[in-house]
Amino acid sequence: MQRKKTQGVRLRSIILASAGALALSSAPGMAQSDPHAHAPRPASGSVPLGTITVVDTRSWWTNFVTASNEAPDSDLVAGRMSSNDAARLFERIPGVSLQSAGGVSALPVVEGFASDRVKTLVNGMSITSSCGNFMNPPLSYIDSGAVQSAKVYAGVTPVSMGGDSIGGTISASSAAPVFAPAGKTIIAGGRISSFFRSNGNGIGGNLYTYLATNDFSISYNGATVVQKNYRDGNGNGVGATLYKATNHLVRAAGRSENHRLGIDVGWQEIPYQGFVNQFMDMTDNRSVYVNANYAGDYNWGTFEARFFRHDVRHSMDKLEDKLRVSGRMPMETEGSDTGYKVQANITSLGGHILRLGNEYHRYRLDDWWPPVSGSMMMSPETYLNINDGRRDRFALFGEIETRWTPQWQTMFGVRYEHVITDTGTVRNYTGLTAEAAAFNARDRRREDHNLDLTGMLRYEPVSTHALELGLARKTRSPNLYERYAWSAGAMAASMINWFGDLNGYVGNIDLKPEVAHTARASLEWHDAGRRDWHVKLTGHYSRVDDYINAERIGLIGSATARRALLRFINHDAELYGANLEAAKYLGHAGGDWKIRSVVSYLAGKDLEADISLYNIMPLNALVALDHTLGNWSSTLEVLAVADKDRVDTQRFEQNTEAYALVNLRTRYTYGKARLDLGIDNLFDSDYQPSLGGLSAIVFTQTGNRNAARVQGPGRSFNAGLTVEF
Repeated sequence: MQRKKTQGVRLRSIILASAGALALSSAPGMAQSDPHAHAPRPASGSVPLGTITVVDTRSWWTNFVTASNEAPDSDLVAGRMSSNDAARLFERIPGVSLQSAGGVSALPVVEGFASDRVKTLVNGMSITSSCGNFMNPPLSYIDSGAVQSAKVYAGVTPVSMGGDSIGGTISASSAAPVFAPAGKTIIAGGRISSFFRSNGNGIGGNLYTYLATNDFSISYNGATVVQKNYRDGNGNGVGATLYKATNHLVRAAGRSENHRLGIDVGWQEIPYQGFVNQFMDMTDNRSVYVNANYAGDYNWGTFEARFFRHDVRHSMDKLEDKLRVSGRMPMETEGSDTGYKVQANITSLGGHILRLGNEYHRYRLDDWWPPVSGSMMMSPETYLNINDGRRDRFALFGEIETRWTPQWQTMFGVRYEHVITDTGTVRNYTGLTAEAAAFNARDRRREDHNLDLTGMLRYEPVSTHALELGLARKTRSPNLYERYAWSAGAMAASMINWFGDLNGYVGNIDLKPEVAHTARASLEWHDAGRRDWHVKLTGHYSRVDDYINAERIGLIGSATARRALLRFINHDAELYGANLEAAKYLGHAGGDWKIRSVVSYLAGKDLEADISLYNIMPLNALVALDHTLGNWSSTLEVLAVADKDRVDTQRFEQNTEAYALVNLRTRYTYGKARLDLGIDNLFDSDYQPSLGGLSAIVFTQTGNRNAARVQGPGRSFNAGLTVEF
């Protein structure tokens, strides 16, 4: 144990020393300025190559460091090379980590806030996970290859982009509609790509094609992938990590003078997806959606409107790997999201921009478990877990942004939300048990009146550095599972878990909304041209009143394989941390060279239970060396993660050891063809991801939590070919 502790301390020292060295090399006195340098620009406000981004030049708030971080093209390439999971596109953004789940269903964690605490928009739609294990989170409904813009608004989020969340907003968007330029009547084009990943024998492809006139555009974007179980760094197969997914999107758009109208129709099919850190697997997930939007320019400003409907039918049971160690347990879910958002951006007020808007979101959920023939515990009736679950959210917001001088900018916003949740009566497999009857006898309707406030200030005294400050009050109402998962039975409670810890969770009708008070400050230094070097330091602190945590109310399992039985409860909590970013152009020697780094530190504590919050990412650093020469571009990347030794003891959370991974990628473009090659985990390192949780298969077989820590994937050789037409 002393050896492991020493290794963890040494890795922390290496992480901090590397970050410090890079920051010093980026300092003004150390910079070797090159006016012709193709050097990195700061993440905020950047326009990545290959990303279609529309920026309203009458607005400055997109330049706020505290408001937005957009994944550069190199991060999008890295995410697409390694996975079809759109969540992987965000993991290199400062402060973002991923909680392990299925192959296309990882859960983003933004500075310690995960799942519903982060608002997630997919092409502007707010989609709810319709599963007690969160197997179908919002980002699982878009393939990574279809994402052209990936943005994160952390902590102090503008009220026009927030709502019903306390950790920030994530936005993933597909390519904007293409119209024929002036002088051309009609245009057509697209691209087709295929890829292979050796670890798991992953194979798939993407097709994007469009046809457009000056005023009308229609496009299709499709993607498919199939992958077997991956192998860890020791060459051992990791069960329940296989998946297959297909996504389709048809997008039509028209424009006339100052008005634009669009409609998307999309559908998805996931016939199977293993979940290594859950007792269940996804055995089917079929969804369809319609997403209509309008934007118009007027003499007073702009007006935007969106309406969407998303329906999903979701099935869970156990795939072959888990059926070897336990029996069947079918579970069915139907969910629907219906919503609209309208927003006026008034720009005719001199140096002010006023945004006024209204948003509505209607969510419906049915979650039932069919009986299993021949089972005494799971028959003879259908178990009703969530019956006619309802969650309605109505919001009004206003936001004013002002540029007082070229150096000073401010933004202030207020948002009110009225949230109503309710559900119908329930029953057990054996009928109306005492527990079900007690739940049915209660008044289950709850109304929340939530208030969000945001204030931001940006001061840029000279062209080489800037200061940003942000304060916010953010509120989130409990989701339907947190309030209405009614049974404390060991088997039923074990089916309510989106944390990957294999414990059982019970809802609490009396939960209050979470209220986060967040302070955030950023300091940024860079060369005047923003082309040679930059350093950015961001600190953040959140005090969360009525944070929805869990208290242990019992134990599950045998004496040699204990798990916790937990009930959701409101406790006060705090989260705080810092992100350091640095980048430096190194010069031209056989091509252009640049180095960039991100270091993140995070801590979280339940102030009432006096224990660490669950799944807090330990100190970590990413250092990347980029090289470009003509049509070649390459990246050597090192990810280092320290020991995770602050854990939630109530949940039996396991420590994880420090690890380091090396990834290598290269890309060559020739005309309209592009070849991508890469190696993930170059040295085939054996490691356990810090937010990986426990393997249900290994724990069922051994009862040993230490042995059940999920193993990360070993070395993978990746290749992709893309041809435009």
